[in-house]
Amino acid sequence: MIDKQALAAGRELLQRPLLPLAGMVRFLYLTGDFAAPAEVIEQLPADIETNDAVYADAAADLRPCAPLFAPLVEVKEGRPPAARIVDPSGQPVDALTAAAALVDQQVLTRELERINSLLCAPCACTLCCVGPEATMQQAYFEIPLAGAEPDRFAVARIDTPASRTHRADDEEPLPVHGRPFYEQSEPVLVHWRYGWSLILPQASRCPNLAADGRCQIYPDRPEVCRRPQIFPYVLEPFTDEAGSGRRIRRSLLAVLDCPYVRLLQDEIATFAAASELDLVFRRNKA
Repeated sequence: MIDKQALAAGRELLQRPLLPLAGMVRFLYLTGDFAAPAEVIEQLPADIETNDAVYADAAADLRPCAPLFAPLVEVKEGRPPAARIVDPSGQPVDALTAAAALVDQQVLTRELERINSLLCAPCACTLCCVGPEATMQQAYFEIPLAGAEPDRFAVARIDTPASRTHRADDEEPLPVHGRPFYEQSEPVLVHWRYGWSLILPQASRCPNLAADGRCQIYPDRPEVCRRPQIFPYVLEPFTDEAGSGRRIRRSLLAVLDCPYVRLLQDEIATFAAASELDLVFRRNKA
């Protein structure tokens, strides 16, 4: 049973969320005479205290994120953000709102990759790497993949006109040889309407999970595997008749299946509140 002391490094970062600092940099850069956001970061006071956190060296905390502020440079120079950003109702947002959301998503994504890595390692847990147990309600576990990530898995593939019109969670499951796609004995890659995912049926294991519970492709593991089990949703990708875009959500998703999420619910809630994010707790496996 893991205890909080073993998670001290990750908990320390949860207590110093970066989005409040990112907001300060955004305001100072856009309203001041600064050549670049990196210049603002270097001039942050050594000791910053907010209602929720204390930063002994704010510049050091934020310095690795400096390149992620590029959308602010574009908007300050009068260039619109390259990405299509809409509000929760689907309406386009102004350039500044879009740039701020892009920066926050990128900063939070990088931040959570580090936090999750520090929290995950001490748990020695393979929950994210295996399919549901036979006693669970779910018939499969889905791992979304992007870009060339499917090539990292040596398993069978399903890529048909039918699969490309389905979603994994459609009420009528994709049929494969007359049976639902998840009624497989081994993991399988499926190309859905929204892209590829690895499907782990009940009692199956990720093909890259070694017998000792270690990931055999850890340095090249998929993006989604780098952030178990606290996910950033400042922006949520979507596709409609006008093409791809991102919808502002300003949310944080924490998956309660994970042992460190269950243990640190209060700390995660404080992190979300300080970051001005809506927090959603849910289970992936029942």
